[in-house]
This record gives sequence, C-alpha cells and structure tokens, in this order.
Amino acid sequence: MKTFFSAIVAVAALTTAACAQNTKAPASPGPKFEVIGGETYDWGKVKAPKEGFLEATIRMRNAGESGVLKLVEIRPGCGCTKTDPDKTELNAGEVSTMNVKLNISPSQNGPLSKNITVRSTDGKDTATHYLILKADIVRALSMSQPYFAFSDLKVGSESTSTIKITNNETVPIKVSEVLADGMAVNLAKGKVIKPNESLEVVARVTPSKSGQFTGKLSFKTDHPDHTVVDVQAYGMVVESKSAVFQKDAK
Repeated sequence: MKTFFSAIVAVAALTTAACAQNTKAPASPGPKFEVIGGETYDWGKVKAPKEGFLEATIRMRNAGESGVLKLVEIRPGCGCTKTDPDKTELNAGEVSTMNVKLNISPSQNGPLSKNITVRSTDGKDTATHYLILKADIVRALSMSQPYFAFSDLKVGSESTSTIKITNNETVPIKVSEVLADGMAVNLAKGKVIKPNESLEVVARVTPSKSGQFTGKLSFKTDHPDHTVVDVQAYGMVVESKSAVFQKDAK
C-alpha cells in the first residue's frame, strides 16, 4: 500500500511540473515580415488600362514583437516595376509602403501573373518572400500578337505575316477607315467582326530595297474602348541573291 501511494505522489508531481512548464510565457518573437492583406494582390477582372499598366500600393509590416526588420532587397520580375519603399528598416509594428506597376502588353488578354521578390533580415537570418501580382485582363478586341512580324523578307519577293483579331464582346464590332502604310492587308472598311469571332488579317509586302522594314496598319471601330487600333509591322529585307539565300544565288 505504501508503494501504491508513493507512485500516486510521483505521478502527481510529474503532472504538476508539466503543467508549470506549459504555462511558461513563450519567448518574445523577433522581427517578422508580413504583407498587409496577403502576399497576393489581385485586381480581378479589369479592362485593359489605356496607360498600359495597372497600379497598386503594397504595405509591408514588421509583425514581430521586438527587433528591427530590414528590407535588404526588392527585385521586380519581368513585366512589373516598383518604386522604392518609404522605409527599409521597420521596428515592431511599423509599416513600409511601396507603389508597384503591372505592365500590360497590347496583346494581353486573360489571366496574368507576375511576382516581386523581397528579401528581409533582422541582421542574422535572411528570408525570401514573393509578392504575387495578378489580373484578368478583359479586352473587347484582342490580337494573337501585338505586331506583324516578317521573318523572310527579300527584295522583289512577296512575304506575308498574319495576326488574328478576336471579338470578345457579346455584340458585333464594325471596322472603319482602314489605312495600311507600306503593305497591303485583307481588312476592308465596313467589315463586321461577330461576337466570339476571330478574324485573320494577312499583311503582304514586296520589298524594293534591302534594309530595315517598318509598316503600320491603322483602323477605327465603333467600340468605345477601341476607337483607333494601331498594329506595327517589322522585318529585315535582304538582297534576293545574298549569301542568306544561297539557292537563289546558284
């Protein structure tokens, strides 16, 4: 019986010690990087901006209870830019504000995602964070590529380049005042592009001299977001008997 009560006392002592250990105050955390609102900034579905980019303000905070958080590097990925944050050293609870831009290409339509890399440190450890910028770009008219690219131009020979123009609206879009500079196109004034229809536009060029070629297709539509549409054209023209075309030189 004495042994039994001794065992009970021992178990009680161990339980009390464990409870006391669990109730100890946790160590005060040091600096902690946090993006207010989350590390993904999503514009959602938006119309393509006329300025060619979307803007946002990112707020970064030292969410720790002590110590200084240092922002040692902020590196934007391809397609996005940033301004320097107003603070690079943050005491506990302090916030640093940074403006960012997400560039939108003339042909961009649909989901887009880019990132900005942030490295932070408290002077001992360095951590890497990724800020994600997302948007779903909605255009009434979208193009398969932003310009006509001629890859096989040579003097005296016809070359073609094709792009697709798609009507993403639920109403028809009518083309007017077509102007092709330096090339011929199959897009005619009065052409109506039906909803969800893709129209192949073919540009044709027969160069008369070698060197850099540039051209442009311009047209107007009856849609308020695309009153004027400009499509550039590029290529390099070589002599038909140049070393590049050895078959012709024979």
